[in-house]
Amino acid sequence: MAKVRIFKRQEKAYLELPQDMLKYDELELFQLKEGYYLLSMPLGARKGLSESEKQVLRKLLSIRFEKRTPAYVAKALSAQEKEMLKDLEERGHVNVFRGKKYRNGVYNISDRTYPLLKRSAEPARKAAPRYSDHFTLLKTQGFIIIKERKEAFELSQRLKQEMKSGSAVGIKGFDGRFYIVTSGYLSKAKGAISSALSEDMDSASIAEAAKLDHDGCMAVLRVMAENGEVIEKKRGVFAPV
Repeated sequence: MAKVRIFKRQEKAYLELPQDMLKYDELELFQLKEGYYLLSMPLGARKGLSESEKQVLRKLLSIRFEKRTPAYVAKALSAQEKEMLKDLEERGHVNVFRGKKYRNGVYNISDRTYPLLKRSAEPARKAAPRYSDHFTLLKTQGFIIIKERKEAFELSQRLKQEMKSGSAVGIKGFDGRFYIVTSGYLSKAKGAISSALSEDMDSASIAEAAKLDHDGCMAVLRVMAENGEVIEKKRGVFAPV
């Protein structure tokens, strides 16, 4: 990890970037979770994937999501494949997701990359679905926050039966993000939040007091606010009804 300088000019902030990024006219910025961002060269900077790279990604997909830790994957790949994986990560096709349940991190494939994995000789229905990692993540940790409308729609289609039965709940927040939680996580988190929330509190303080992952706490708070169980006084600040 390296620290970089921030320059402030006319109410705007500018980062001092590494020298190897000077050759690009623009970069891509992805929000992984609140307070965490991934800055990468544009995926279009090198178009397409080689067949060898596709094989590495498919091999990664064959590993159960919760087992895709860097240590486990390192044992599953050859030296050449590990070099390819490192390059794919630098190009933004792959990132390591870290959360309360995945303290050691698990490899996650960018949704933008799935269309590149389609085999021309196979019907589209056999191609890896774009929502696969989102679905797995929701099922394993109980919540997920999605920024892109199309990705949220695809996942909601996959969850149509769960949402109809009430075993999963999804809403769109005023911030434009989509919050989806399982009924099990919702029930558990609601109890913890209700016990912790006695006055106006920001989401980070609520999560700490309730001993919840911040993203999971925020997702449940959005659902509770939608149902009139809490009030969002101002952005990110909640109060009991």
